[in-house]
Amino acid sequence: MSPKAAFWRWFALGAITSALLLFAQSSAVGGVAGLLQVGETSSLRPIIEEQLGEISLASGPGHDGQIYYGIGLDLRGRTVPELLDHGAYRYRRILYSLTASVGGILDGWGLLYGMIVVTVASTAVAAGSVAAMAARNGRSDWFALAVLLNPGVWLSVRLLTGDMLALSMMAVGLFWFTKRRKSSIAAFALSALSKDIYLTTPAGLAISQDRRRWSFFLVPLLVMILWMSWLTFTMAEGFTGRGNLTIPFVGIVDGAANWANLDAEEWIYLIFALVSVAAGLVTAVFRASWLRWSILGWALLGILSSNWVWDFGNNAARAFAPIAVLLALSYLPRGIDVGTAFRDDAAWTA
Repeated sequence: MSPKAAFWRWFALGAITSALLLFAQSSAVGGVAGLLQVGETSSLRPIIEEQLGEISLASGPGHDGQIYYGIGLDLRGRTVPELLDHGAYRYRRILYSLTASVGGILDGWGLLYGMIVVTVASTAVAAGSVAAMAARNGRSDWFALAVLLNPGVWLSVRLLTGDMLALSMMAVGLFWFTKRRKSSIAAFALSALSKDIYLTTPAGLAISQDRRRWSFFLVPLLVMILWMSWLTFTMAEGFTGRGNLTIPFVGIVDGAANWANLDAEEWIYLIFALVSVAAGLVTAVFRASWLRWSILGWALLGILSSNWVWDFGNNAARAFAPIAVLLALSYLPRGIDVGTAFRDDAAWTA
């Protein structure tokens, strides 16, 4: 199958899969508005109910979908940052809200449906890009199942978070990277603006004897530094780590104290995250591949993550969903050889 045919085949399958996940989730949470997981005690509840009317509520503070919705209502950060924990940290991941709101044009139900469209499209693009990479390298396009059978992807879709947009831009960036296209730099920058931790992937790609490859990390990093500096100027604490990192393995040990309280579904997500981090670490240490350093970077993030990430399976599964995708892509036979692949290239194409 040609890469183009593989892309569109899995684009369609990705769109259908994510749409079905959202349909099932909306049925379980009392309607489309329930997808936002607005908490009963959430500080965002009043402004969201002002937009959508009476909606089904989640227990406690709710989940991240409501935060992305709130940011979409207030892209300039005039009032919403004050309602969030670490407002500037939340605004670092601006691209999902910006795209879903069409630059602030949509609000109310339009913004909610914009989030749904962006999530479905992102899942489709991620699956299609992985399939196209596999087909281009002589492997089965079924490699795309690394996206569609990924529990972290299921969660990100169901919770309407920016993870899927970040993953899709990472996949596009990797596809263009294997084609020696400079436009992959822009894709990696967009991925980071969706979720800053996705800088890990181009950082790993940059480790090479070829100095040209550093631009794939340094340009997205510069974009993020400029954006975070602006957030610091307007909201303060644009560079905060929000307590997400700690001493190696301490977060996992501290998080384990809460695991006895997890239900069966949470355990599935937790096991997926633990296996992903362990598999990534072992693979990166013992097997050379074009994605070796990117995989190692993600695995080290898992080891360094605090209990804020490891207390609950759903947080960890979403955080480390890219590892499964990178592991699958690392087995492409004509991928980018470590360090030397571009040495003989005359120039990069746009």
